[in-house]
Amino acid sequence: MLLEEIIPPLPDTPCNSPAGKLRTTDKVDAASISTQLSELSELVKNRSDGLEKLIGENLRMIKDMKEEIGRNTAQISGVMETIEFICSEVKDLKERVDLIDSRTKKEEIISIEQEKRLAHLEAYTRRWNLRVQRKKEKMPVRKLSNKGRGIIFQFTSRFYRDAVWRAAKDADFLTENCLKITEDLSPADRARRSKLWPAVEKARNKNKRAFFVGGRAFVDGANNFNSQVQ
Repeated sequence: MLLEEIIPPLPDTPCNSPAGKLRTTDKVDAASISTQLSELSELVKNRSDGLEKLIGENLRMIKDMKEEIGRNTAQISGVMETIEFICSEVKDLKERVDLIDSRTKKEEIISIEQEKRLAHLEAYTRRWNLRVQRKKEKMPVRKLSNKGRGIIFQFTSRFYRDAVWRAAKDADFLTENCLKITEDLSPADRARRSKLWPAVEKARNKNKRAFFVGGRAFVDGANNFNSQVQ
């Protein structure tokens, strides 16, 4: 395709007269528009500078906040580690306390059993003894021991001990000298007798056969109420 077909050739002479000169009003409008454009450009520039400044401040604030968050996160992590350590220590201490408590309970049970065995052994040993005491003192007597005034006789046989005890109940010598022979009771047996005495006395007032053997009381051959006294 030829260039002339795309762009038609210009006429040899202009059809119209050349454009006239710009009028004064047109110059004023152009100057006004130029001024407005300049002011608008300055305004846009100022706004852009303000936005850049605001964005910069926001970026700095965001950076500071990130740093603060990082420090707080590190502190929180440290606190969590401390809490976990303390919880672990508390758990370990609780396990130790539970173990000590369990051992203590076992030791208490063993101690109670040993005390019972010692009390039984002491009571059994004293069954071989008889204690001679004054019924009424006529003059001050030196205190022999913290357990009371008297003399303790220990026999090599329960048979002879019981025989002497039975014979001593009607002995004139003891009566004339204000003496009496009693069992050599342990503190535990004396305490049990003291608690059982009202029941024995009540039984005797009803003409029942009531008596003591060591720290136990019997009424008509039965000792059912002894379990009530520990």
